Amino acid sequence: MKALIENRFTLLVLVTVALLATCGLAAMTQPIRTAGAAAPAAPTRAPVESVTTVCPPPEGGAVSVVVPSLLRGTPGAPAADTPGPAAGVVVTELGKLGEATVTGNAHRLATLTRHGQVWQRSMDGGVPVQISGTGEMAGLESAYTALRTTGKRRGLSGVRCGDAASGTWLIGPGPAAAEVTLHLTNPGPAPATAEVFIYSGDGPVYGEIDGDTAVALRPGETRAVDVADLAPRAVIAALSVRAVSGRVVAAAEAVLDRKRGVDWLPEAAAPATRVVVPGVPGGGGGRELLVAAPGEIGARVDVRVLTSDGLKEVEGGWSLDVPAGSVVAMDLSGAFGTRSGAVVVTSQVPVVAGLVAVGTGKRKDAAFTAGALPIDFGSIVADNRTGGEPAGRQSSHLVLSAPQTEGRLWLQLVPSEGPPTDVAEVHIPAASTVDVELPHPKGASSPFAVVVTPLPGSGPIYGGRVLTGRDESGLMFTVQPLAAARSWTVVPTLTESSATVLP
Repeated sequence: MKALIENRFTLLVLVTVALLATCGLAAMTQPIRTAGAAAPAAPTRAPVESVTTVCPPPEGGAVSVVVPSLLRGTPGAPAADTPGPAAGVVVTELGKLGEATVTGNAHRLATLTRHGQVWQRSMDGGVPVQISGTGEMAGLESAYTALRTTGKRRGLSGVRCGDAASGTWLIGPGPAAAEVTLHLTNPGPAPATAEVFIYSGDGPVYGEIDGDTAVALRPGETRAVDVADLAPRAVIAALSVRAVSGRVVAAAEAVLDRKRGVDWLPEAAAPATRVVVPGVPGGGGGRELLVAAPGEIGARVDVRVLTSDGLKEVEGGWSLDVPAGSVVAMDLSGAFGTRSGAVVVTSQVPVVAGLVAVGTGKRKDAAFTAGALPIDFGSIVADNRTGGEPAGRQSSHLVLSAPQTEGRLWLQLVPSEGPPTDVAEVHIPAASTVDVELPHPKGASSPFAVVVTPLPGSGPIYGGRVLTGRDESGLMFTVQPLAAARSWTVVPTLTESSATVLP
């Protein structure tokens, strides 16, 4: 036995010596870097070559698509309006709920071949819409917006059409306070499987969908899941959709009880120790922060509001305790007053955050925003409106926040008809928020897109687009947090490392 142990030890020594000799030989034979040689390059950005988004089943709303040229080139020197022959955007309808769509058999609605072209169509079919762009037309942006003046769905609602992803976070009201419907779509050519995890005020909930913990989706299939079947007693909830196989697009609509409004939940940033919730609308009504701690350790959360008056603590208590695996709400109505802004949440453990805004009037409307990342590579909102019927006093504006250093950006409007507007420069003071009204492009008709491009040297910028309308019953509004444009992606730098051969 002793000889065997010694032999094993000798073998380990020989293997280690061989590995070290290999690494030493590689180091001796690699090219010598002179004193003037350049250091390893930092991660670079590269243009995206293919993008596919899915808008949830539109019922009475409109789908908007745009491919602006500004973000594809240097601001002030846009790319050519006509892209190469291999580039284009195809808009198609997928199958009805529960039906698979065979690749190539989807109903084509439009083909876009020109930058700066805003396409919009009212949809009544109740089937998801897929938008796919390739080549120079890959940097597309799409959105779904609906306006209803009667019924339990009265209000403005909208959502950025989502990408197929391996994981998606959503946070907002739960089934005990609203009708929450989760739409899951598989836009790919192969089957996909997704799991849904729910975190409520009482802790994590593990429900089953049709007797199974996972949802199987055929190619091109969309399924609607009533969240009440999974967590019927949850007043507030955070949803985590995880693709077990393939990639899935997730979107959720919430119709609040007692006719308090309707909207879609925007995708929330993944759990992090610092979360910025942008685009909090100004005006009267309620503002409620939601924070989830999905891990196994509870969170002690510090909350500050960022308005035009600066970054300030919440009066009456700026700390929030969130038990592990649960969601907690905090009333911020008094902290904002009538001002717009953002919420900055910090914690020692990763959290997910969002906010519910409820408006004023005889009939209330609700809007949701959620944690977002800074728009370092720019952002696009495809559907903005000013004027028009039936809500004749529609308006659109941006709520832009710079939590740290001063933010500077270029702003350009892309109308549905005519050329884009001239680029305007916007400054956001450090630790402050500014509101930017989006005037209707002269001589053009609604809708129009807005393109935001941070300038070199600008501090991190977060934002949201607020779309409002009024009728005789009161205010209607919806918020779309600004998300990174799909024009660029980060390419990491490859470096030499012995970690690939050492255990």
